[in-house]
Amino acid sequence: MEPELLFRLRFLSDLTPGPEGLPLFVLTEIQEGTPPRYLPRLALWDGSLRLLTQEEARKPRYAHPYVYFLRKVEERPELFRLDLRGGEAERLTRTGGVLDYFLGPKGEVAYLALKEAKGKDLPRVYETWPFKFDGRGLLPEGGVGLYLLGQEEPLLERHPYPKEAVFAPEGLYLVMPEDKVAQAEWRDSLFLLREGRLEKVYGGFGPIQGLTWSPEGLFFLGHAFERGGGTEARLYHLKGAEARVLFEGSLLNSLNSDLRYGNAFQGPFWGEDGVYLVRTERGEARLYRVDLEGRAEALTEGGSVLAFAKTEKGLFLLKEDFAQPARLEGPLGVFDPNAGLLSLKEPIRTVWRSPEGHEVEGWVLLPEGEGPHPLILYIHGGPHTAFGAAPMLELQLFRALGYAVAFSNPRGSTGYGQAFALLEGEWGERDERDLLGSLDHVLAHFPVDPSRVGVAGGSYGGYMTNWLTARHPERFRAAVTDRSICNWLSFFGASDIGPRFSWWELFAKPWERPEVLWEKSPLKYVQGVKTPTLVVHSEGDHRCPIDQGETWYTALFHLGVKTRFFRVPEEGHELSRSGRPDRRVARLRAYLDWWRENL
Repeated sequence: MEPELLFRLRFLSDLTPGPEGLPLFVLTEIQEGTPPRYLPRLALWDGSLRLLTQEEARKPRYAHPYVYFLRKVEERPELFRLDLRGGEAERLTRTGGVLDYFLGPKGEVAYLALKEAKGKDLPRVYETWPFKFDGRGLLPEGGVGLYLLGQEEPLLERHPYPKEAVFAPEGLYLVMPEDKVAQAEWRDSLFLLREGRLEKVYGGFGPIQGLTWSPEGLFFLGHAFERGGGTEARLYHLKGAEARVLFEGSLLNSLNSDLRYGNAFQGPFWGEDGVYLVRTERGEARLYRVDLEGRAEALTEGGSVLAFAKTEKGLFLLKEDFAQPARLEGPLGVFDPNAGLLSLKEPIRTVWRSPEGHEVEGWVLLPEGEGPHPLILYIHGGPHTAFGAAPMLELQLFRALGYAVAFSNPRGSTGYGQAFALLEGEWGERDERDLLGSLDHVLAHFPVDPSRVGVAGGSYGGYMTNWLTARHPERFRAAVTDRSICNWLSFFGASDIGPRFSWWELFAKPWERPEVLWEKSPLKYVQGVKTPTLVVHSEGDHRCPIDQGETWYTALFHLGVKTRFFRVPEEGHELSRSGRPDRRVARLRAYLDWWRENL
């Protein structure tokens, strides 16, 4: 198995109800060229594959007789629709870029758009925060309007602008921060736009997402960061002025995977017999149905649900597991876009029982042969995500090269209850004990070589790689730190989530308990590192900005530690999952070369 396998894979995403109850979705393949690029196209499944477009198309939604979608025109997304009765796709908007769109029950179409595109070479002026976001770059300073298709004047023009919208008989419900302070603190509110007037309905406490309307009221996900960054989400039912919690937990699919591309709808969705949504629990993402009394029923078992669509023909799922990227399952059979292409291995499940009383679930991938094998400890990002029944090509490539791979869900991970998901400021403490305890468990029970242990991870996993190699240098023969954090003080101002994340996770700011930010920075302990370390970072990463990788590499170099800097232009935090295909392959090659040389 080689990294270039990526070029042959196809990805399913954006599953949604289509015409005649058929599943409508996006099928993405990687098109050859210099450079290679993703080609997402619209498709239906009726027992066989029916492609609706040959050119790029994203975010499809169906309203008889049209399929609406976004397509880039001169690098700006615009709204199109395809009449399924015949004809070519019709361009509907000419804007500075459509951010999103929303369909109404009577054929209404609302869309959020920039009035005009601002040149990349022009100065920007901001009076709000955040002013940038990973994957999007610099955010609009203003000039975003909410429009109704067919009308030139906007329904609403304000900053902060809406994030979501849903039509209802009484008007248009909108999710957005009330003002720039609420925006900075990620406190959304729910508004009703009715006859040109904006009325606040609910909120102002924390993030709101997944807004959906039903005859029984509104449903959405939210919380108020009551427990810091690890606070689990709740499914709310809002009817009148009363908001009731129906369901809670690690809502939506929070499992790590590098074999996805595109959007995935995971609820909430009103289906007349209840609200449907996905929840992550113990390494699987399951689909649930929740009734209006809060009674929940799991509808799936085994594997994970990446997306779903409920239509008059039944329930369609995008399912994935450890050895299989998303495939379409439902009453019309199974569509696997990668049938015969992949031969991924199932890992061995293992559980370490901590002396503190909790269990840490993990998995081990073993290569061929008796061993003892060199071992790579791989740490997920987040920290409030998880490993589980979702494919990781990267880890499978390590295994194919002859390395065992251990990966687990330490405290801070999702899917094991609210208490488990909390670190409560103890980054590098609770998680370190769980990671090292799980590692020792694997070393004791599997045919691996304790003198040849590597460590790697991205984002929070990169942070922990830095932390562990600084504090326990004798344990690791080689390391790869990817899109990491090494200095919380600079992260605060440079990251697109810096002030929020630093407060939610460490309860500290540079002017309020600055010593905590420094105590939790691997840079403080960098003189302890002896492990040969590959530093991987993207220049356009706004989540963990490149100064973090630059600083760690520079410190290691001047300390005389063997190190290498793999620096990627133009890409952001999502390089390993959705970056340009040739750059993704080059990154995987850099990893494999480093393990060969040092482990």
